[in-house]
Amino acid sequence: MKISTKTIPLVALVVLGFSTLPARAEGDPAPTIQRELAMQKYKGCHFTDEMGKYLYECVKKNDGFGTHWCYDETLDVFCPPQFEARKAAEAAAPPKDKPTN
Repeated sequence: MKISTKTIPLVALVVLGFSTLPARAEGDPAPTIQRELAMQKYKGCHFTDEMGKYLYECVKKNDGFGTHWCYDETLDVFCPPQFEARKAAEAAAPPKDKPTN
């Protein structure tokens, strides 16, 4: 079997491409089910201007690093009060009348 000189670099490139590990920054959190569960926990939380300012200040304070943690911290700070206010408003609302036929 004869291999052409054009095939060798192509095969080497394919082997190298499949053998390298995905690049991740040091300290970058591994994709885990916990991150997905956190997103589901706060899926009903609406992003507000106040949250955006808090997130911006956090990222600015960290010189642009740690945006994942800043985002998670923003959700942890602002979403629970939002959920509590929504529950209180629903509890204070008068019960709806049943529809008549």
